[in-house]
Amino acid sequence: GKLRVACSPSFAEAQLAGALVQFQAQHPQVSFSVLTADRSVDLTAERIDLAVRITNSLDPALIARSLAVCRSVLCATPQYLAEHSPLESLQDLRSHRCLSHAFVSAAQYRFRRDGELFEVPVEACFSTDETAVLRRAVLAGGGLAILPTYFVGEDLRQGRLVRVQPAFEPEPLGVHAVYLSRQHQPLALRLLVDFLAERFGGDSPPWDRG
Repeated sequence: GKLRVACSPSFAEAQLAGALVQFQAQHPQVSFSVLTADRSVDLTAERIDLAVRITNSLDPALIARSLAVCRSVLCATPQYLAEHSPLESLQDLRSHRCLSHAFVSAAQYRFRRDGELFEVPVEACFSTDETAVLRRAVLAGGGLAILPTYFVGEDLRQGRLVRVQPAFEPEPLGVHAVYLSRQHQPLALRLLVDFLAERFGGDSPPWDRG
């Protein structure tokens, strides 16, 4: 049968599309319709069988299964860092060009160190609701941004981007498979959730292992 799956565009491009194709290789009778949106899709209204959500705030009315941890990095291009003042502390962010994943001019970067969560206010000179656009702006030398490792891991490994202040980790988020009910759940959906949980590896996802 067909499964309708919703996911953010960046995670769908970087991780989910390949996973779904691999699942189909094992279960060729299953077809997919994938909706990409950087918003929380209404599963009932849009007839979604499964949504992959990256968040720490889940709807308690929905069933959720943890798939992985989404870690992020504060990063910029080597050229940008060479041309601007050193970032010796997070307070120095105020003197840098900061890009943000939001349609707001004032934003907050959220970090964790030694188990403590804290926020640093920044003035975003560039903001967008699309992770791919944010990545492209950073690669163009636009400034600093917090980007997920599932999307920029290869940029970091190839030296196109450099991690800044690694002692301070941006707040990690959960990657969850979300669906409406366990009752009358199609076998294909149950198999898919199990497959994604195994593939994405929980606390040590493949994109963080290189």
